[in-house]
Amino acid sequence: MSATDHEQIFDKICELLVPYNPKKLAITRQSGIVTDLGVDSTAVFDLIMGLEDHYDISIPMEMVSDIKTVGELVNAVKQLISEQ
Repeated sequence: MSATDHEQIFDKICELLVPYNPKKLAITRQSGIVTDLGVDSTAVFDLIMGLEDHYDISIPMEMVSDIKTVGELVNAVKQLISEQ
C-alpha cells in the first residue's frame, strides 16, 4: 500500500465523521475520536460499520477499544485491508 492509500482512508474517515462533527472541528490524525471530536459510542459504532462496508473488512471490537485517534483508525483499517 502506498501513502496515497493512507490519504484515501483518512479522507474516507473524515467524510464519515461529518454527521458527528456539527461544530466542523478540524480533523487531524492526532484528533482523539472521543476526546477531541466528542464522538459518542453509538457514532463510533456507525463509523466502524461505515468503514467495514466501504472497505469490505471486519474490524474486531477488541481492536476498536484500543483505537483512540483518527490516525490509529487509519492504521488499523490499512492493516486490515493489507491482510485480505
